[in-house]
Amino acid sequence: MGLKGDLQEVTTIWEQSTWRVKALLALSVFLASGSIASLSDTVFRWKGFVADAVALYERYVSGQLHQALQLLFSGVEIPTGVSHLLILSALYIGANFRVAVFASPASKSRRIAYNSMADYVGSTLGLLLGMHYAGGVLEEGVAFGIFVSSAALSSIRYWRAGGASRILWFAWLLGPFVLTGLVAAVTAGWNRTV
Repeated sequence: MGLKGDLQEVTTIWEQSTWRVKALLALSVFLASGSIASLSDTVFRWKGFVADAVALYERYVSGQLHQALQLLFSGVEIPTGVSHLLILSALYIGANFRVAVFASPASKSRRIAYNSMADYVGSTLGLLLGMHYAGGVLEEGVAFGIFVSSAALSSIRYWRAGGASRILWFAWLLGPFVLTGLVAAVTAGWNRTV
């Protein structure tokens, strides 16, 4: 039963109940609202978890890739958005590629994987060419926006297709983010105790 039905049931019982039952109902409402009161603590804990994950990602993943790109292309100024775009592109294309490899040859999932990869590569190349001719630099927000919009569109496609490909898609796309968060949490916790 939904919240509306629960509230209607409580109002019906409230009118017919003795003071003891009313006190019990009031106490249960008060205790149930305790989870709402602790919401700020939960958000604070998640904020630390996400901040640790982002710091670890920037220091050991995107930062290292950016340094390697700077060494490889020593005469060119490479913005940090390029390393983010390369990492997110590898995750996105890798997740689609896994679905394409493991899906049945004539399945809807395989078509979704190929179409998603083609759309993403096309939009990314279009963005890079447009920015090159406009003389702009690739900012982190633009790279992240392309990734999020493409991933959201593909997620909707896979969700509607159903089956094992949906699980495979979400596991391979979201797995590295979860793993980064877990490693960051363990690292942060370890550093606090040492």
